[in-house]
Amino acid sequence: MMISRLCNSAIARTTVNSLFAHVAVLLLGFILFLQPAHACSEKSLDAIFSPERSTQRLLDIEAAMARAQAKHGVIPKSAADEITRKARADLVPQSELRAERDIVRHRMVALLNIWRKSLNEEGGRYVHFGATTVDIYDTATMLQIDQVLAELNICLTETIGTMAVMALEHRDTVMIGRTIGQHAQPISFGKKVSVWIGEFRRHQDRLGEIRQRVRRSAILKGAVGNYSGLGNKAIAVEKSFAAELGFDEPYLSDWHGTRDVIAEYALFLGLMSKSHARMGQEIFLLQSTDIAEVRESLPASAVGSSSMPHKQNPIAPEALVQSGRVIPRLAEILQDDVINLFERDNISRQSPVITEISIATGSMMRTLNKLLEGLSVNATNMRSNIDRTNGFVMSQKIVFALAAHVGKTKAEAIVKDIIYHHRTGSRSFAEALRADHRIADILSRSQIEQLLDPAKIDLESQRQIERIAAGAE
Repeated sequence: MMISRLCNSAIARTTVNSLFAHVAVLLLGFILFLQPAHACSEKSLDAIFSPERSTQRLLDIEAAMARAQAKHGVIPKSAADEITRKARADLVPQSELRAERDIVRHRMVALLNIWRKSLNEEGGRYVHFGATTVDIYDTATMLQIDQVLAELNICLTETIGTMAVMALEHRDTVMIGRTIGQHAQPISFGKKVSVWIGEFRRHQDRLGEIRQRVRRSAILKGAVGNYSGLGNKAIAVEKSFAAELGFDEPYLSDWHGTRDVIAEYALFLGLMSKSHARMGQEIFLLQSTDIAEVRESLPASAVGSSSMPHKQNPIAPEALVQSGRVIPRLAEILQDDVINLFERDNISRQSPVITEISIATGSMMRTLNKLLEGLSVNATNMRSNIDRTNGFVMSQKIVFALAAHVGKTKAEAIVKDIIYHHRTGSRSFAEALRADHRIADILSRSQIEQLLDPAKIDLESQRQIERIAAGAE
C-alpha cells in the first residue's frame, strides 16, 4: 500500500514543477522496498526476552568465553570445542532449570549444574572458568539491549518512511498552523509531518550513539572488576571474548557498579515515548469533532461508546499518550540502579523492568506506525478551518508587502489598526483592506487577493518538506 501511495504521489508531483520531489519519492519507495520483511515485528522483540532465548544467550556467552580463553591458552581448545558444541538451550530444559533454582537458590549455579550433565569431563571442568556470575549476566543484558535497539531501529526506519510518504503526499495540503493554541498562519500538513520526521531522525541518531556504548560493554573482569580470575592474559581474553560475541573492544574500566549505559538506554526510551505521546495528543486533538482535520482508521466493528453509537473515539492516540506517561516512570526505576554500593551490589540485577520497558516501547512504536499508515486527512476541513477567521491569519503577508513601501514598523501599525477595527465585524480581511486607503493606495485588488490566498505555499517551505522527506537535515 505504501509503495502504491508513493508512486501516485510521484505522478502528482510532476504536475507541480518539482523534479526533486519526483525523484525523492521514487528513491524513498526503493528504500522502503528493501526494508526487512519482519520490520517492526512484535514477535521479534518479544522473542528476545523469552526464557529459551535467554538461556541460549547465556550458553552462547559461556561458549564465547571458552573460545577466547582457549585462544590465549587459558583452557584447552578441546574443552572450548566441547563447551561450544554443547551450548544448546535444549540441553537445559526450563522445567529442570526452575527445579534446580529452587534447590540451590542461585541462577548461574542452577544453569551450570543442569548443563554440566551434558558436557564431558573436560568440558565440565573448564566451563565458567575464571568468570563470575555478574560477568555473564551483565554481558547478557548488553546483548539483549543491543538486540532490542536493532529491532527498534527497524521500527524507527519504518515509521520515518511512513512519515516521508505522508509529507510528500501532503506537501501542498494547506491547514492552519497553531501556536499557543491559537490560529497563527497557514502551513501544509506535509510541513507538520516533516517536523515529526526531523524529531524521529534525531532519535535514530541517538539510538546509534547509545548502541555504540552498548556494544563496548561486554565484560569479563571478575568478582570485583580487577581481572583477578584470568591472570596476566585477562585483558586480551576479554577483548577476544567481546569479538566472539560480535561486540566491539570493551571498556577497560569496570562498569559492574556503574549502570550508566543501561540508564541511558532507559532514558532514551523515555524520551522517545514523549515524542510518541506528543504526536498522539496532536492527532487526538486534530480528530476532535470541532477540528476534524484527520481521522484514525478503525474497522466498522469498532465501538466508540457503549451508550452513544455515533461516537468514534480515538484509540491509538490515547494509547500513545499513555505510553508517554508509563515508559518514563519505568525509566526512573532503572535510574535508581545507578546507585550501587561500593564495587557493586545485587539489589536490582536482572531487573524485570528492562524487559517491561523494552516491550512497552516496541508496542508503542508499532501503534504509531499503524496509526500513521491508516490516517485519513480531511483537506476540505483543513481549508474550512483556515477560513474561519475570515482571512485575518494572512496578516503577516500584508505587513511584508506593505513594508517594502512604508517600512515594517509603520506597516505593522496599519495592519494592526485595521484588524482591531474589523476583526469582530462582518467584514472579511480582504474587504477591510480594500476599504482602507492606506492599503488600497499601495496594493491593488489583485495583489491583495494573491497575498491572502492560503493555498499559495512558499517555495522554500516546499523545498524544506521535500529535502526532509528525502533524508536531508
